[in-house]
Amino acid sequence: MTDLVTLAHGVLFPSIGRPSVPKWLPPRIDAGLGGVVLYGDDIHSQNQVAALTSALHGLRDHVLIATDEEGGDVTSLEEYGGTSVPGNYALGRIDDLDATRRAAEQIGLTLLRAGIDWDFAPAVDAISNPLTPNAMRTFGDDRARVARHAAAWITGLQGTGVSACAKHFPGHGQSGTDAHLGTPTVDLSQAEFVDWYLEPFRASVAAGVDSIMVSHDKLPQLDATYPASISPAAITGLLREELGYDGCVITDALEMRGVSDVAPLTEAVVLALAAGADALCLGSAAYDDDVEASVHAILRAVEEGRLDAERLEQSVQRIASVGVRPPSDVVGRDDGIGLELARRARSVVGDPVLRGRHVLIVRLEPELSPAVGGHGATLEPLLAAAGYDCETLSVSGDTYDGAHQVTAGISLFRSEFGPDAEIILQVRSPHRFEWQRELLGILLERCPHAVVVDMGAAGLDLSAARGWVRTCGVARVCNQAAAEVLVRR
Repeated sequence: MTDLVTLAHGVLFPSIGRPSVPKWLPPRIDAGLGGVVLYGDDIHSQNQVAALTSALHGLRDHVLIATDEEGGDVTSLEEYGGTSVPGNYALGRIDDLDATRRAAEQIGLTLLRAGIDWDFAPAVDAISNPLTPNAMRTFGDDRARVARHAAAWITGLQGTGVSACAKHFPGHGQSGTDAHLGTPTVDLSQAEFVDWYLEPFRASVAAGVDSIMVSHDKLPQLDATYPASISPAAITGLLREELGYDGCVITDALEMRGVSDVAPLTEAVVLALAAGADALCLGSAAYDDDVEASVHAILRAVEEGRLDAERLEQSVQRIASVGVRPPSDVVGRDDGIGLELARRARSVVGDPVLRGRHVLIVRLEPELSPAVGGHGATLEPLLAAAGYDCETLSVSGDTYDGAHQVTAGISLFRSEFGPDAEIILQVRSPHRFEWQRELLGILLERCPHAVVVDMGAAGLDLSAARGWVRTCGVARVCNQAAAEVLVRR
């Protein structure tokens, strides 16, 4: 049997926290660390990330480097030389399986160039609750459609040589809670899970997905105590036994409140392994101290008989099957599919073409999930390049006196540039936020000649505006598709 310390390291996947290899990491990789997860703060440029991954791969054979590169609203690489493609929500609306495969293939090629082996994507949740914060990351609300596109996406990505990871098992779509901030609840019976809810994951297994990520959803009818990521009923019962999945299972980040409110890290790592998980994603701020604490917790659990050493060895063997697909023979950098798909996903109502040269973009910011973070793509430079003079006014739900700031700002702008001054109301799934719904009602009544650009999920009818453009995402190509409509002569 492999040394226990090596096995305990082998199931752990911390973050890095620096743009180059930190001093603490090489000794841990020598000790058998399974690999690392790159987050947005670790990626500063195309050359930097390539140098970082090359250095990491040079430390030992099979050091797995993972990241969340879903495309669309969840991307770290798009603005650093990566291909821009719409996300799952747009792909589901287009409903062209070959297009979904090609989009995932382009993401795979981006990851290959960056030196990344394992992509924590696709999200194959299906939207059951319209208030879910994950809508833009899903293929939609039709489980059969989600299942078909999940299989196509996995096939496209893994065809490039990068391992995929279907998430977030058993599926976030029924809950409106962000697992970063609390514990979502999916209140279904075993029969309901098996008969219909798990269909996208069943399709992912059939497509040969290299790994599956387990969420922090609470399943009260299956386990009254623990969320799925540390629940034997979810991992061993549903995923292993009901779906017959024998590949690598990784937890969602164990720093997230969805699990940390229930079990601290040193308890969660043991419970997850005992429940049937193989790889433990520690989180975006998990470095040497958390690795040390996790290793000690695992070793102590083995000594106390709460965890079998054979269970650890099995997990390390499963992890060894990830990231070993042969190099892709797919050629080409960007086949242009991104902008083509953004145009196909785009919808236009009314007359959104800008007439005046002066444009005020009023951006109503959503409370973003930490999984999404910021996004570098915006309309302003695209409009400026087309000859418009743009100003921006952004407010969020916690902006002091935000509604008044917006109405006063619009009045000021129009007093400066006249009634022909253009107002663009840029929103993102405004149906999820009461303050946005109320403010939009006021603004569309006062400014019926405004243009609305909605870059989120469907929810509100905004046809009261002079023009309404829906992009189904915030990717660079989605912004381009919107700008094409706004500047059309």
